Amino acid sequence: MSFIDSVIAFIQTYYIDPIITDSGYNIFNTVTWAIILGIAVYLLITALQKMNIKIDAKSLAATLPFVIAGASLRVVADTGTISPPYSYILITPNIYFFVFLLTAACLGVSLLLQKYKAVKSFHLPYALMGCLFILIVYFILFSVGTVANWWVPFAVAIIGIGAAAIVGIVAKKAGSALFSDKMNLMILASHLMDATSTVIGIEVFGYVEKHVVPAYLIELTGTALIMYPLKLIIFFLVVYMLDVVLEKAMAGESDKEKGQMGQIKNAIKFVIIILGLAPGIRNSIRLFFGI
Repeated sequence: MSFIDSVIAFIQTYYIDPIITDSGYNIFNTVTWAIILGIAVYLLITALQKMNIKIDAKSLAATLPFVIAGASLRVVADTGTISPPYSYILITPNIYFFVFLLTAACLGVSLLLQKYKAVKSFHLPYALMGCLFILIVYFILFSVGTVANWWVPFAVAIIGIGAAAIVGIVAKKAGSALFSDKMNLMILASHLMDATSTVIGIEVFGYVEKHVVPAYLIELTGTALIMYPLKLIIFFLVVYMLDVVLEKAMAGESDKEKGQMGQIKNAIKFVIIILGLAPGIRNSIRLFFGI
């Protein structure tokens, strides 16, 4: 086999086949998608700064409908309603590009409405478009699916948010200031919801974890409950780096540079929220419909 044939076979095995068969992740595509995500976040932050769009809780709230709709749209592929090759659009990582482009288009339209004084702020039309996206996705899901486990999304939300609240209260009493930031609480809640959906899916319904590191740890420990300490350890490490280490590094910088770094930090936190919330929603909706 020639070098070119070997490269083609490698790409087919580790990148194309996982999309075609929806078989999940391996070490090669996981690292690749992570690098692409990092580049995409950098380009997104640069674009938002040039458009003078503030990355704050209001912008985050307006974008959440797109996150919910996008994660739920992934379940449409799981139903088998859409046949290949069109279904490949809804498989990771393609679905992230699709939802990103759709979200960017809606944001662009909303910014134009604001520019020409049709609306006071882009946030409302932007959020409404996201809500319309949700309605369309769930119309499709309820048209092709049957409710099997109605309690799962409620259990995921209650346990995930409740656990985050408990951790936050304990941390505050221990003197930690990490939870004074609402986005930190949202990061923790979203990832504990993801952990809860994984635990319920594997321990109750016998599903299989597709991500490389969690799958290894679950196999190593023999239980999906390992997801909780895993999420907590990653959360504290990431938030500590962003809120403590980065803040100290920026101590001597100007207010303008601190403001720019604050925007970058918020954007990174927003992406981390999505990385927890999206799979948590997808898992919950799959179980909801028994798919």
